[in-house]
Amino acid sequence: MNRTAALVTDMMTRARLHAALDAVINTQEMIEQIHESSMASVPTVNRLGSLVAEARELLGRLLAVPASGPLFGQPATGSVRGR
Repeated sequence: MNRTAALVTDMMTRARLHAALDAVINTQEMIEQIHESSMASVPTVNRLGSLVAEARELLGRLLAVPASGPLFGQPATGSVRGR
C-alpha cells in the first residue's frame, strides 16, 4: 500500500474509532441514567456499566496513539490487531 493510501486508511480508522467512542459515551450516559432512576442497584446494570467503561478506556487508548505512528500493533503498547 502506498503512503497516501496508508494515511487515508489510518484517517478512516481514526474516524471510526472516534464514532465508536461517541457511541460508547452515549451508551454510558444512558446506563448511568437507568442506574440513577432505579431505587435498587441491579447487578446487570452495574456489570453493563463496567463493560462500557472498559470499552471507553480501550477506545481512548487507541485514539491516544500519535497520528504520525501506526494505529495498530505498536510495540510499546503490545500487539493490538484491527479487523
